[in-house]
Amino acid sequence: MDEKRVYTLFSSSDGNCVYFANGKNEYLIDCGVSARSCENALNSLGSSLTNIKAVFVTHEHADHIRGLEMICKHFELPVYAPAASFGGIAACAPHAVRFLAPLEPETAVILEGAEVTPFATPHDSAASCGFRVDMDGVSFGIATDMGYVTKNTARALCGCGAVIIESNHDIEMLKNGDYPQNVKQRILGNHGHLSNDACAAFVPYLAQTGTSSLVLAHLSPRNNTPRAAFSASYTALAESGASVAAGFGEGDVRLAVAPACGACRAL
Repeated sequence: MDEKRVYTLFSSSDGNCVYFANGKNEYLIDCGVSARSCENALNSLGSSLTNIKAVFVTHEHADHIRGLEMICKHFELPVYAPAASFGGIAACAPHAVRFLAPLEPETAVILEGAEVTPFATPHDSAASCGFRVDMDGVSFGIATDMGYVTKNTARALCGCGAVIIESNHDIEMLKNGDYPQNVKQRILGNHGHLSNDACAAFVPYLAQTGTSSLVLAHLSPRNNTPRAAFSASYTALAESGASVAAGFGEGDVRLAVAPACGACRAL
């Protein structure tokens, strides 16, 4: 079996996890939910944590590493993460320490069935990265938890057939919401999170450089709605001349919103 699969399993400010596989070679990006929740999600795809060969971590915030302690305790998987995030990971997941392997920006990790290349993203953590994954001529990228789209991020995602991209908040909802002012400023800042508008401004570039499947991810449950996120990117793509299909319908670009909990196919 050589089927290539990419799914978001969890995607929100409460927890994030992406599954990808090339045949029997299966991996996770982040595990920001409990190990039990992760196992149940994998079961829904016909898989299990026993099949996972490695975990890649974008950064040390809890919504990306919450399940890492129990996963490493019971399954002893290699964990690839930015070196600057090791301290934060160790504080949350001490069992993960002996399995940590440092990631270097722009330096690929060569695995059986996949080549995973991290790229730095601007976020208010000790370090943060996105990933480009190449699997036998098929590629996908993931970029969340970033205050803005850097040239480096655009270059890394260029030509990816599928991209999981952050569309975290509606700016007006955030400004008019009940978050403290300092939290609003952090989210809106250059090391915060990507807004619907900023995401929408970027997705036409992706469509024009080879992306045919887009999944909007890491939506805030308090400062966004799936409809608002979808509408912003749909409008931007349509205005750029692309024909857009919801989910896996017919069109130049398939556009979907990752649910907070539940598998969403990206590739």
